[in-house]
Amino acid sequence: MLSLAWGLQHAAMQRPALIGNAAPRLAIQQSDGSTLQVSDLRGKPVVLDFWASWCVSCALDLPVLASAASSHPGVAFVGAAMQDTAGSLHAFEQRHPHPYPVGQIVDGDYQSYGVVAPPVTVFIDSSGMVVASFEGPLDTPTIDHYLGLIA
Repeated sequence: MLSLAWGLQHAAMQRPALIGNAAPRLAIQQSDGSTLQVSDLRGKPVVLDFWASWCVSCALDLPVLASAASSHPGVAFVGAAMQDTAGSLHAFEQRHPHPYPVGQIVDGDYQSYGVVAPPVTVFIDSSGMVVASFEGPLDTPTIDHYLGLIA
C-alpha cells in the first residue's frame, strides 16, 4: 500500500497539472515548411495527437483520428511528432495519409503536456483549456466520447 501511494505521488510530481489549465505553448513545422502554433487555433476545439514514426500503436491510431477529423470539420486536429527525424516523419506520412496537419515540434515540448511515450491525445476546448488527455491507441467510441467534451 505504501509503495502504491508513493507511486501515485511520484507520478503526480512528474506530470504537470494539465487538465483544466491553458494548453502549453507548442508549434509544429509541417512538411511544406510552414509553422502551426496550437495557440493560433484558439476559437476552435483542438485534438492534439503526440506520435512518432517508430510507434506501432501510433500507426493503429491514425485511421481512427483521420476518420474523426473528416467527420468533425469544426474541430482542428494536429499531429505533433516527437523523438523523430524529418526523413522518418516523411516516410511515415507517405505510408499513412491523413487529412490534418502534422509535423515536428519546433516550439515547446511534449513533456509540458505530460507525455512520456506516444501515443497520447490531448483534447483542448475552444478557449484553449485542456479538457482531457488519453494515453494509448484510440478506438471510435473513445474518441467520440472525448470529442463530446470539447465539440
